[in-house]
Amino acid sequence: MENEIVLRNAREGDVKQIAEICVEDWQKAYRGIMDGEYLDSLSVDVRCEIERKRYQKFVVAARGDEILGYAWPEETADEDADCELVALYVRYGLRKNGIGKRLLACAMERFKALGKKKMILWCLKDNKEARAFYEKTGGKQGKTALHNWGGKDYAIVSYLYDLT
Repeated sequence: MENEIVLRNAREGDVKQIAEICVEDWQKAYRGIMDGEYLDSLSVDVRCEIERKRYQKFVVAARGDEILGYAWPEETADEDADCELVALYVRYGLRKNGIGKRLLACAMERFKALGKKKMILWCLKDNKEARAFYEKTGGKQGKTALHNWGGKDYAIVSYLYDLT
């Protein structure tokens, strides 16, 4: 069915929509959290070049040819976890429709199938909406750190998910 949302591996033809989702999300969700000039400087064309190099790692939620959101599960390890959800984005106007939950669950299932035990993800500390989502979906707050974007440091917080 054309209206059904399907989770699948990203394809090269999805890159522009992935870049659009990322830029729009940052510009809207992070407004008031991150520097406005930096957010305004974000470019879909530049983001396309970045995402074109790594889209094969992404899972997308698609309805027909429209990409509704994407997740980037990565088999990385640190002292707290053996895998990481590097990114989870949903088209800003489609939030709170279960798409993010489905992408999160898909990433977790992929990790479980690989025998992974604990997943970590990072979120801007002041991003209250995302933090509420991660807490509601079972994430347990972990360590904090600083990350630099656009020449400024921002506090980030980790969330840990037990996959066992």
